[in-house]
Amino acid sequence: MNAQSRPSVPAAPPLPFWKRPISLGSSPPKLKPQARATMIRQLATLAAVMPISDAVATLARQPGKGAEKSALSATHRAVQAGIPLAAALPAASFPPDIKATIAAGEASGRLPLLLNRLADSLEAQAALRSRLLAALAYPVLLILVALGVIVAMLIFVVPSIAEQLADSGQPLPFLTRAVLAVSGFLANWGLAIAAVLLGLAAALVLALRRPASRARIDRWLLQLPGIGRWLSELEAVRWARLLSTMNAAGLPLAEALGYTAPTLGNAAWRDATHGIAAQVRAGSSLSAALPLLPNPPGLLVALTQSGEASGRLAPLLDSAATTLDRQLTDRSRTVLALAEPLIILVLGAIVGLIILAVLLPILQLNTLAGANLGATP
Repeated sequence: MNAQSRPSVPAAPPLPFWKRPISLGSSPPKLKPQARATMIRQLATLAAVMPISDAVATLARQPGKGAEKSALSATHRAVQAGIPLAAALPAASFPPDIKATIAAGEASGRLPLLLNRLADSLEAQAALRSRLLAALAYPVLLILVALGVIVAMLIFVVPSIAEQLADSGQPLPFLTRAVLAVSGFLANWGLAIAAVLLGLAAALVLALRRPASRARIDRWLLQLPGIGRWLSELEAVRWARLLSTMNAAGLPLAEALGYTAPTLGNAAWRDATHGIAAQVRAGSSLSAALPLLPNPPGLLVALTQSGEASGRLAPLLDSAATTLDRQLTDRSRTVLALAEPLIILVLGAIVGLIILAVLLPILQLNTLAGANLGATP
């Protein structure tokens, strides 16, 4: 087949300009959420009184830590080269939702307003992240320590005691035999089990890096009871907050939806948002297209309908995001508060069963020894 008759391959759609890579030296390191929020707040404050290029230059000249200094220096060089701020921000330091919001601010000419609203949102997210990490630290540490103790007892302590019990020649209780079977299984197959688990984890990571596999996994997660609802509400918070910010900045609704879609973490929500944007461009209302979203929270649907009817879409979307965020936080605290004593109870019961399995044969031996001594003339 010659070059003229070779079928043409359709070109991939171009990336939004804030997601295109920029090669200006080495890639800056990732920023912590709190450091990123602080940098956006400083940029918002300076952008209100000076051009954005001067604001970036001022921040770049300030002393700071290595990661922040590197990110600001890379942004400064890109802005000096004539690149818009949204594209100039290093992708390693600023995720797509931040770059999309800044891109919307530049497109609408209301960048200082959007930077301030973005800073408020990032500070709230950083505070929520800190609270959740602090609440999760104790249960996770408790599980790791308890599992380590259980595995050590089963692999090192139980077998040595079992050898002494076997020399007695007495039949072992069922519980002791069951614990010994688990101990032998872990001793013989523990490394193989660890290798299989690591292989499964590596396969999952590779699958998540493939767009088609990631989309299937995302849709499957949304169908899980409990977890699916939680993930939908999490995406709804990001969706409503970002769309509210862009709508308040004066962007057309279809364009705001186009900026919002790439920032969502779940593929099903991204595809649905693209579909909603297409319907809005065709003349549909936002509330009429909302059923395209997978399992949208009822509060989001109701407030979107009210916002469109009253002409107050942006504040009601922001209210929906704030309410859903608060509900997620309260629910997470409740689940963690209930999970902590449950974890202690389950792990304590396992340790207690292991100890009981070791003590039962010893008690039997003591009983037999006492009976033999009593029967001796």
